Amino acid sequence: MTETMGRRAFGVALAGSCISAMLPAPGFAAAGDGKTLSAALDAWLAKIVDNGWVSGAAVRIVRPGAATLTRLHGFSDRESRTPLSEATIYRVYSMTKPITAACMMTLVEDGKVRLDQPIREFLPEWSEPQVLVRFDGDKPVTEPAKRPITVRHLLTHTSGLSESFNKGFDPSAELYHRIGLVAGQFRPSLGITSLKRYSEVLATIPLAFQPGEKWLYSSGLEIAGRIIEAASGQDYATYLGVRLLKPLKMVDTHFALPASKRSRLATMYVGGPDGKTMRLNPPMIPAWGEDNVIPMGGSGLFSTLGDYTRFAQMLIGHGVLGGTRVLSARSVQAMMSNQLPAALGDMPLSAAARFGLGGEVKGLGFGLGGSVLVDPAAAGGIGHRGEYAWGGAASTTFWVDPVTRTSVVLMTQKLPSGIHPLRDELRRLVYGNLP
Repeated sequence: MTETMGRRAFGVALAGSCISAMLPAPGFAAAGDGKTLSAALDAWLAKIVDNGWVSGAAVRIVRPGAATLTRLHGFSDRESRTPLSEATIYRVYSMTKPITAACMMTLVEDGKVRLDQPIREFLPEWSEPQVLVRFDGDKPVTEPAKRPITVRHLLTHTSGLSESFNKGFDPSAELYHRIGLVAGQFRPSLGITSLKRYSEVLATIPLAFQPGEKWLYSSGLEIAGRIIEAASGQDYATYLGVRLLKPLKMVDTHFALPASKRSRLATMYVGGPDGKTMRLNPPMIPAWGEDNVIPMGGSGLFSTLGDYTRFAQMLIGHGVLGGTRVLSARSVQAMMSNQLPAALGDMPLSAAARFGLGGEVKGLGFGLGGSVLVDPAAAGGIGHRGEYAWGGAASTTFWVDPVTRTSVVLMTQKLPSGIHPLRDELRRLVYGNLP
């Protein structure tokens, strides 16, 4: 596999990080008991590993009144036959976004940030954003933004920002490529060594649309990380560690993976033309985990099955985990409530889901940092209103169901997400076999 192929796969994968909203499937098995769920999960994991769709996968399901169900099958490194373990570390890519949204809410609670506060009050480079109207030949024609970008816009992908992986359906994405602001592969001449510099470079690109008028999967959560820095006076990684990771005991969740833990990092695989996976060599993977890592608010974390489950369970607990409160119930409710105005129309995430998953998601809105199920009937009758979810480029995913108070986390390492409908199958399996 060539390096060009690897970079292309990663580019598609980052597009697939938007993916990881929820792809419902029609119909599911009759409800069963916990043993039925365990057996069904074992059979499914064996199938996806034995068919070569993934090297290995791990699932953890936590629900009230039942023992935690953890199942692992396959390898963290298929070639060396290293089995998955509960200590295996994964690149969670866009599953960073809900964590960043939660971190932002700590500042909202402290009175240092307001959701509807213009970001220009923190970052002067966003004082006068321009909006792309059209191209005159190769030259972009712009107009001034009618309103300021707000913190809420960043957290809900309604800011007007775009990303390089939107090329093909968002004209402004071409400008990201022109200057070399390509997701995971920033041109060295841009000198991006911090979130501050990233924000300054991004602010030179016209917005894709007027703030608040559309939904487009974007780099907004990256800039949210920069807002956290400006409002807290600390770099994002430090602040996140103090306010969320440490109190939640997420001891293996990092932006820069310590050298002592790198042997636990799962190998990355990429989908091949036959539907099976091929090993993706390290030089083809962005150097997250090495020295001088930029703590990107939308895509940069490493984590484990257990750590991410702790975050999901905090959401189920309305901001509390193990007797420790990290967020108010009101903040969690805001995260898990649809924030999109009715004026945007029905199901604005559907196009993004088709782009990433090759299927159509219906019934979704968007909260702060993650999708929210607002119409279970439109989603094929699977799940409950208020289900909050997101996923990552390497086929990781999670959701929390506030009705059944159940959390589900899937970890694997396959780029791009959506080649095989893993999350579709898992949701059908879980909802079809819960008592």
